[in-house]
Parts: sequence; structure tokens; C-alpha cells
Amino acid sequence: MTSRNLFFKLLKEDFKIRLWTFVVSCLTFFFSLIVATAMMISSHMNILEWVLESEVSKEKAEFVNSFKEFISIDNPIFALIFTGLSIIVAMSGFSYLYSKKKVDLYHSLPVKRETLFFIKTLNSIIIVLTPYFVSMVIALLMVSANASDAGLVLEVCKYFIGWSLLFLLNYFVVILAMMLTGNMLIGVLACAFFHLYFPLLALIIKWYQSTFFTTYYSSGFIVEKLLPNVSSLFITFNVSEFSTMTRVLTSTRVLTSLIVSAILLLLNLFLYKKRASESAGKSIAFNVIKLPVKFMTVIFISIFMYMVAYRIMDDSSYWGIFAAVSSAIIAHSTMEIIYNQDFKKIFAKKVEMGICVLISLLLVAVFEWDVFGYDRYVPNINDIQSAAVVSDLLEDNDSQYYYKMKIWRNTSSPDTATTEPAGSDTKEDYLLKKIDIEDKDAVLKLARICISKGTQEYDPYIDGDEFSRRVIVSYKLKSGLSIQRVYYINYSSIAEQLAAIYNKEGFKKAMYPILSEDSKNIVSVDYNGIGFDDKHIVFDDEAVKAQLIDTYKKELMNLKLEDRVQSYAFASIRFNDAYMQEALDIDLSSVSREYSVDIAASNTNTAYAQAMDTVGYYPIYPEFKETIGLLRQLGANVIEKLPAEEVDRVEVHYSVPKKVEELKEVESYTYEDKYVVYKDKEDIEKILDKLILCSTPYKDDIIDSEYDIGVNIFLKSNIDSAFGDRGSFYFRKDNFPDNIKFIVDEIKKAK
Repeated sequence: MTSRNLFFKLLKEDFKIRLWTFVVSCLTFFFSLIVATAMMISSHMNILEWVLESEVSKEKAEFVNSFKEFISIDNPIFALIFTGLSIIVAMSGFSYLYSKKKVDLYHSLPVKRETLFFIKTLNSIIIVLTPYFVSMVIALLMVSANASDAGLVLEVCKYFIGWSLLFLLNYFVVILAMMLTGNMLIGVLACAFFHLYFPLLALIIKWYQSTFFTTYYSSGFIVEKLLPNVSSLFITFNVSEFSTMTRVLTSTRVLTSLIVSAILLLLNLFLYKKRASESAGKSIAFNVIKLPVKFMTVIFISIFMYMVAYRIMDDSSYWGIFAAVSSAIIAHSTMEIIYNQDFKKIFAKKVEMGICVLISLLLVAVFEWDVFGYDRYVPNINDIQSAAVVSDLLEDNDSQYYYKMKIWRNTSSPDTATTEPAGSDTKEDYLLKKIDIEDKDAVLKLARICISKGTQEYDPYIDGDEFSRRVIVSYKLKSGLSIQRVYYINYSSIAEQLAAIYNKEGFKKAMYPILSEDSKNIVSVDYNGIGFDDKHIVFDDEAVKAQLIDTYKKELMNLKLEDRVQSYAFASIRFNDAYMQEALDIDLSSVSREYSVDIAASNTNTAYAQAMDTVGYYPIYPEFKETIGLLRQLGANVIEKLPAEEVDRVEVHYSVPKKVEELKEVESYTYEDKYVVYKDKEDIEKILDKLILCSTPYKDDIIDSEYDIGVNIFLKSNIDSAFGDRGSFYFRKDNFPDNIKFIVDEIKKAK
């Protein structure tokens, strides 16, 4: 009983000494939660005065959602608050460890060290979490008084637990820094070390990978993904998993934070009991950690300075080595001075200095010489669980399928429609996760060819006239490890392997969402043709709709890669579900308001076809005969080439090389830009007949690049197309119309 009374008495006395931190915490949460919530309510009440009665419930729901977002685990304001408070309460509680007089006083008390430790820790938790809890309850009551939500209490509890765990995690990290150091300055540096060392190391590793590994893809090594998560600070500011959890204790990151916090608590207690009172005033409290900390710091600085010098001096290894060695010597000497608090000890550990330099240079060599064969790596087929390939050589219009329409519901203003990514990942990473290629042998063969023939960097004119393109290969191994590589290579080198990938059902269904869409969900279709023959089709016959959609699916599924290489999409089609149709209507309404004209009524077909045309369009190739036939039956004016009567004029532009200087074996050339204008209908028809009018993944591989003859088309109307613009177009290789043959002859003669 006496012991319990003593504990609470000491707890009370410690709280009095640290009362100022409690006041800071109370004021922080008063303004960040209570006042902020009051301001939100005031804004909400002002909006209610203007909305229709039928819209009141909708506005209240939006207000509650706004409050949830504000208190959520994703709010960086609270990340700053809890990080700052964790440092304040940790320093206020254990700062006596840096004073010899205070340490002697505290440790002379007839109280066990573990008791003192728990008193300081418990008070720190009370100082921060009690005002936070009270403020959250008050904010909850304030919101509930103005708008009811059945799940609001659960949301508040979820975020309270999440932020509490993050606070504890950061708090124990700061305590660890204090336990290992003997003065305030070194303690601050140690705290920065724990928070920043591993994330910065991850950045350096990424820098080395992207510099020396030609096949490096941004997802990087697994170590690169793990290192930032070693930092409590980075976890606090990157806590998306907290916000998406349905039940708090099912979140991996929450459980991890809880476990790590418990481990740090026990570690700090152990260190506190073992810490010598004489450590106060010293730089490091435990001699055993001096060597590993020194090695970690010196090697880090050395490899960082190598890369700085290497890049500044145009990829010079010699300057990199100089910077690595000199910075290692300086860093090692500085740490010896800090450790010993004596300038005379600057070169006290020469052997350790030499080892640091050697390890740094070895690490550099591992990356620069690719010792472990990163660029040559191909997994064993038996180790692969799934494989994926993403490349412009397979599909270069994948942004159409990655972005989605998004409707923003507004109360005080009309709804708006925009586009947004389908996921939080980049387009490439999103597709890599979706795709699972059945023919894994084709993927491995593709990778091996890319390794043997691929370019080391992007080169638009590799292998004659063919362009090199980026090919991203991803493997998910049975061990759970995910590996990605990126290569640069041209189509002809890997045509067979690409065909084996593209022609498979698995790839196409992952790439083209329409192939998995139920026709029952589609309410309308937008046909987008060559500039003027657009059509918005609203279905009133389910059989006709199903026939069109199923036919397009069949022809897209049956389209072979080798056929696409010799063809190109002359038009496009978009299949709209009810949500997409509503988004299109909203978008057209906003445009109509902006220009004070009913856009849809003035030209319904074109308006819908051009609305939000960066989303949802699929190609129509000349080979899609059945689809084209059905579209024509539905009233679409489907044409496969631009009619001459719609063209005002065309400009054929080209460059003629002119030799200006000849010195022995060195020849210098300049180029004279020329153009010819054609207005005659017959001439225009001849030119249009040979042109590749629309964008295609393989346009650059089939167009003429030797003579570089381009054509600008000037329409009588301004109407554009989703799969092509009215800019510069080119002819197929060796497929020039008769009326421009003189241009080819002129260029040949000049060459």
C-alpha cells in the first residue's frame, strides 16, 4: 500500500513539474480540434441557409464526411502535432539524464529505476492523450448535434487508436535516442539519426540503382521499400493503411506499430536500468554502440559523397573515389572528436578509418560493376507465380483505360465531372498488378532477348529506322518477392514474344476492361471518327446493344499483334455505363454554362464524342468489319479515310540536305526546310489515300523515316478525333503518292 501511494505521489509531483507541457497539449488540441470543428460547423450552417430543403440531408452527410477526413489518420496536421508533442514530452520527462547533478538526485531517491521510468512514461501519455481524447469527444458531440451519422463514433474511435499508437511509436524512439546519449545536442542528433537515416539510405540506394543499373525500374529492391518503414517519422506521415482499415486491429501497420512500440518500451526500460549515472555529459552513454554508429555514419557519408562527385563531374569514377575517401576520413575524424570530446583524438583509430574507406569503396564497386548481376537477372520459370509485361509495343493508349470518370457531388454549386486514376499506383504499376500472363516462357524469352540485344538507354534510332521502346517486365515469385526490370528495345527483336503475350486472353482482359464488362451495364456508346463523323448512340433495344458489344469484344479479342503492326486505328468507340453517361451529361452542362450555350443540343453527337475524350475509348481497326457494319446500321457515318471534300488544303513539308563544307573525310550538312501546298481535290485524295491518319502503337515503325516527309491537314471544320489530331502525319515506308514523287527524287538527289 505504501509503495502504491508513493508511486502516485511521485506521479503527481512529476506532473506538477511538467504542467507546462500539459498546458501546451491542451491548447494544441483545443485549437486543432475544438476550434477547427466549430469553424467547420459555422461554415456548414451558412451553407444550410442557402440550400433547398430537399438537399439538407445531402449537405449534412457531406459535412460529416468532411469532419471524418479532417480527423483521419491521413491528415498531415495531426502528424505534425503528434510528432512535435512526442519530442516535447520525452525531453521534458528525461532531460535530467543529461545533467550529472539531476541524475545523482533522481537516482538517490529510494525508488527503483523502473518505477521512475514508468512514472515519466505514464505522465507523458496522460499529458498528450488525455487532452486529445477530451477534445475528440467534445468535437464529436459538436458534430453530432448538427448532423447524425451512425458510424461516426466508430470512426472517431478508430482514428483515436491510430493516432495514439503513432504517438507512442514516435515517443519511444525519442526516448531511445535519449537513453543512448549523454548530452542534449547529441541526443537531438541521435533522434534525427533514428528518424532519417534509413529513409535517406533508401534514397541513396535508389540513386545508385538508377545510375548504375540500366534495367532498374522505379519500384526498386525490396530493401528500398522496407527501409523507409523503419522510421517512425515516415510511418507517421505515410499511414494510408490506417485509413483504409475496416477494423483497427486487422491493419498490418497498426499491429506492427503496436508490437514495435512494446519492444521499444522494454528496450528503453532495459537501457535505463543499465545506464550509468556517469554517462551524463558524455556524448554516448554506452560504449558498445560507438563502433556500429560510427561505421553506419561514415560509410553513409562516404557513398553519398561518391555519388555527388560522380554526377557533378560527368560520371567520373576518379573524382567519385576521391570524394568517397576524403569524406570518409573527415567524417571518421569528426566522430572521434565527438566521442572523445578531445581534438587530439582526431586520428586515434586509423585502422577503423581504413576499414570504413574500404567498405565504402566495395559498396560502390558492387553497384558500379553490377557484381550480383542485377541487369542480367532472369528468374527460373519454376519460381514464378505470376508475370506481367507493360510496353508501348503492346498498347500505347492504355491511359484511356487507366483513368476513370469521377463525379463530384456539390450542394452549393452544380455537380462537376473530372477524371482520376483508377488506383493510387502509377499507370504502369497498376497494370503490372492486373496482368497475369499465362505464357511465362514467352516472358522469360523476351527478357533474355532484351538483355542480349536491348539498348542501355533510350535511343530513338536504334537498329536503323526502328525506334527503341520501353518494356517493363514484372515477376511475382512464389517466395512472395516482386521483381521488376525495364528494357529498351525495338519491335522486330521481340515480335514473336510480344505476339505470344498480346494474343492471350489473360493479357487482353487485364489491358482492356471492356472485355470483362457485362453488356447489361452499358447504356450508351460514343463513336469517334475521323474528325466529323461522330455518333452518340443511346440504346433502346437490349438485343442490338448486346450484339454490338459482344461483336466488338470478339473482334478485339481475336485481333493479333502481328496484324496490328501493319494496321492502325482509324476511329474509336466508348462504352458508357450509367455512371459514365451521367458524368458526360454533367461535363456538357458545365461547358454549356461556361459558354452560355447548350452544347449538347447544338451538336449532340460531336459534343458527347469529344466530352472527356481522354477516358474510356477503345480502338477500331479496319479489320473490325462486323463492328463497323453494326455501327453503320445504328446510324454512324463510319469512314476509313478522310474525304477530300472535308479538307481545305494540305501542306507537304520536308527538308533537303545541303552540303556546305567538305574537309577530307568530314562532311558537314545543313538542311533547307521546304513545303508544297495542295488545294486541288484530286491531289488531296491521292495524298490522303497514302497517309497514316491516326495514332497507333506502331505508327513509328511503319511510317517513312528515311525521307521525313510530313503532311499538315487543314480541315474546313475544327472537329477533332480521340485517336488522332489534325497535326503532322506521315506516309508508309515506300508508299508515296505519284504527285509527291518529285519531292522524294529531290531529297535523293541532294543526299
